[in-house]
Amino acid sequence: MLWLGESDDSSGWLLTRRGCAHGTIAMHEERRDMPTADKVAKLWNAAMPVRLPGRLLSEVAAHADDIRDALTIMQRVRNDESCADILLEEPYRSRLEPDFDLLAPIHSGHDAQEIEKIAFDAVKSGELHAEDLWMKVSCLSFHDSDDSIRFRFSYGMEMFKDQEHDPLREELAAELATRVFPECTMISAHRELCGLLSGLLGYAPLFVERLIYSNAPGGGAQLHQDVETGHAGVVYAQLFGHTGWLALPRSELLDEIAGFLAASEIPEFAELRTMPQDALITLLESDDQGTLETLLNSTPAFTRRLIEHGHGLVLAPGDILLLPQQSTEHCCWHSVFCLDDEPGHSLSFAIKHPA
Repeated sequence: MLWLGESDDSSGWLLTRRGCAHGTIAMHEERRDMPTADKVAKLWNAAMPVRLPGRLLSEVAAHADDIRDALTIMQRVRNDESCADILLEEPYRSRLEPDFDLLAPIHSGHDAQEIEKIAFDAVKSGELHAEDLWMKVSCLSFHDSDDSIRFRFSYGMEMFKDQEHDPLREELAAELATRVFPECTMISAHRELCGLLSGLLGYAPLFVERLIYSNAPGGGAQLHQDVETGHAGVVYAQLFGHTGWLALPRSELLDEIAGFLAASEIPEFAELRTMPQDALITLLESDDQGTLETLLNSTPAFTRRLIEHGHGLVLAPGDILLLPQQSTEHCCWHSVFCLDDEPGHSLSFAIKHPA
């Protein structure tokens, strides 16, 4: 189990994000047993997080060079180098040619967190095979203390993704991610993991909308869900460094919010205390959560409550986390903290039905 102490406690990891120190998180007699298939199914069907501890330990060792390369390109991007220029160097040039032509960087125009977006054409036998593939590098926040970044691989128009269905380009975008970050095969080619998911879902899943994360000290993702049409959930793999998580089903999150508000006398949350649940749900799912965002992400007492109620966990290199995301009503909300004093490396892929 986990416990959360005071911020000046030196016996664990400092749980801090975007300037807010939540305390010191530590493991106390934590068990890291691999769950059975029945246990995995029970947790998944309840929209609970499913941790597979150490599942990728041997793969992490086998891909040590790829992980080192990834950490290097991440740091170079942080140092304001152009990712497009880096991809013209070895080993990236050889990995991409002759199947992917790197085009000029493009700009989304709607994403203020975008650092650089690079377009690619897919080429087959010297002829254009598919176009409008892209890789986008973004920061995770605008906070001065947060250097967290992510690399996203996809295709088409971001703002209208739900209206597009192109299995060919979806497959090619996934392949593009693997060319730049070969360690992607740690998930996509892992027979035990793929077998577990096939038994759980009733089909062999595709791993699409691939994200490569580098959570940095003082950074990470705020509490959110990743529900998207056609996706069953997310598989997350920790490759380098440690991350702290808060993860729980939406139904339990709503219960925790209600319980905290009932016991809290914080004046800032007075309006939330009188809000009907339907209105609270609408606010939770909105882009502008107002004071609810403060409660969820910048209130150490609420973080403590979630950890005390068993909703906290720590991921180490080689750990996998499965996050059900079937619908807004049945999904696992989650947030992430970097626990180390240097940036980490992780993979996050959407799980999709092949049809």
